[in-house]
Amino acid sequence: MKFYDCATAPSPRRVRIFMAEKNIEIETIQVDLAS
Repeated sequence: MKFYDCATAPSPRRVRIFMAEKNIEIETIQVDLAS
């Protein structure tokens, strides 16, 4: 599974918090929405 993440977006933040609480590690790909 791949997790496409944008640091400024609120929904991916919720997923990051959930993954941290459950100790889940998946591949994270940073997406820059500004460019």
